[in-house]
Amino acid sequence: MRNYREIASRLLIPVVSLSLTAGLPASASEDPIVTTKVEGEFHDVSHNIRSAIVGKGTNITHVLPASDMLQRTGPAFGYDVYANAETFEFCSAQISHKLARVNPDNIVLCPFTISVYALTSETGFVRISYRTPAGRPGTDAVIQEVVELIESIIEDATW
Repeated sequence: MRNYREIASRLLIPVVSLSLTAGLPASASEDPIVTTKVEGEFHDVSHNIRSAIVGKGTNITHVLPASDMLQRTGPAFGYDVYANAETFEFCSAQISHKLARVNPDNIVLCPFTISVYALTSETGFVRISYRTPAGRPGTDAVIQEVVELIESIIEDATW
């Protein structure tokens, strides 16, 4: 059986990569949401993200089936945005402990999340997004580790 990188290299062609290596926003006015758009099928990209998270030795704590809820309630609001959407919640014990040592209030930064979603208006493309975390003062170096972990997961899943 092929590993996820081989599958990804055949199925997923990075189309647009927005700020994947940019790190932290320079100011509060910058968009904290970082998105990568790839050509492919939702289930393949989702599987590749799951495999990349586990491949980093991190624990997936929960997979939120976001599109299920939104599709169920969408007709009441007149929206049909997502063909599929999942948010992966995961944790790195090493990084989480570093965050807590800097300031115990940083607990709100765990778990880390990556969302994988296909829009009804973009057939054949999948988006992968994460939010750049912002911790208490003095947390910047550890926040950069979180961003680097997330970016490496996305890179592994889309190459």
